[in-house]
Amino acid sequence: MYTYQNDSAINMEIPSEISKLLTNDLKNYLVIKDGHVIKKQLEEQFQNIVIEDVKNKIFGNDIPFEKYPFLSNFKDESYQYNIEEINSGVVIEVPRNVVLTDTLHIFYVQEEIDMVNNTLIVVGENAELKYFEYLYNQSSSSINFVSNSIVKENASLSYSGISKLNRQAMVSVIRNSHVYRYGRANYSVAEINDSTTDSKTNIFLEEKYASGTAKTIAITSLEQEAKFHQLIEHNAPDTEGYIENYGVSNNNSVLVFEGCGKINKLMKRSIARQQNRGIVLGAKSRLDANPLLLIDEYDVEASHGAAIGKIDEEQLYYLMSRGLTLKNAERLIISGFLSPVTKLLSTEALMLDFISSVENKTL
Repeated sequence: MYTYQNDSAINMEIPSEISKLLTNDLKNYLVIKDGHVIKKQLEEQFQNIVIEDVKNKIFGNDIPFEKYPFLSNFKDESYQYNIEEINSGVVIEVPRNVVLTDTLHIFYVQEEIDMVNNTLIVVGENAELKYFEYLYNQSSSSINFVSNSIVKENASLSYSGISKLNRQAMVSVIRNSHVYRYGRANYSVAEINDSTTDSKTNIFLEEKYASGTAKTIAITSLEQEAKFHQLIEHNAPDTEGYIENYGVSNNNSVLVFEGCGKINKLMKRSIARQQNRGIVLGAKSRLDANPLLLIDEYDVEASHGAAIGKIDEEQLYYLMSRGLTLKNAERLIISGFLSPVTKLLSTEALMLDFISSVENKTL
């Protein structure tokens, strides 16, 4: 349990795919490779928060799972394996009343060993954090990535990221958020993996007036299979939860969205809404959207919908009549379709990286 490579054994070189993203306009970031922070750049405003290697917490007997015992109770086999075998991760704690205007970027890199990462984010009362993560691997590996967030009273967490893992990886991702009175947790993640992927985003609205959004943008291609689950559970009245899925399935790939809005008994005046939009590009590609509402109370608002199909022929005709080729017209439409993620990217290098990945997966 909790084994790590010796620091002296780590290759400190940053992969070129990551290095090109560390431009001068990227102000605040960490690069974590095989469980070790190999580069760190933080402005003065981030000196007011705790950013610490999870192994320092564990070996220093300040174990997060003991401080927040409910974190260890999540019923999932992959999650329990993660807790037992952690070899990477970071703890981020934002004190109460601290509002961070810039985004904290963390690049998680797998090079030599399987990644078993566990990240914990705690946003204190009246505090605000913008967090961006980038997942990347170089070798054939198993990726087991867990992140938990605790958003306290009247706090705000904007959680975004890109997951860019190659086809040699087998991937399990679990992101959990526990949100308290007047807290806000907004998750927006672009999944542009080539790997077989199983991903879960769970937001638990624990006290009155809490709100959460789980937004997933995913593209699959070739023979890839990927499944994305979203759950927003209302454990208090007067809470709001929104699930949004945007997907593109190409070639012979299979892409599945399973979203669930769950309003428990006595959680009156809560709102659960869900929408799914998808484009099917390949003749043999498949995109399933399975929206689900579990409602155990009458005085609530709940809805879901799904719109899945091919690219609109009239849109293609219009763009091609203006001189675009069929492929360029398709790319333009897809870029617009995936625009919810591009506005979250803080630098031109990150945006160009995302656009290039989208184009490669939709050729």
